[in-house]
Amino acid sequence: MRIVDASHSNRAGIGWAWSTMLRFAVLITAALALLAITLVGLFVVLPLMIAGGIALSFFLCRRLRQAQQRSKGSVIDADYTVIGLRE
Repeated sequence: MRIVDASHSNRAGIGWAWSTMLRFAVLITAALALLAITLVGLFVVLPLMIAGGIALSFFLCRRLRQAQQRSKGSVIDADYTVIGLRE
């Protein structure tokens, strides 16, 4: 009498070939997905981040230049509130 354990796959017959091909197809699909994510990151996200960094640099330089020009007038532009104490 032969006992077949369901937890171990039977290597005899055609089933193991389909199982191997299915695993190989899943591996290829996962590799292609990782490749696509890497290429999108390299050719889309990275240039956008570089362009954003350059734009931020120009923006901050312009804001700094404007702040320096405003401070040359040596006029303090602020609102003051005087609070009197009642006795």
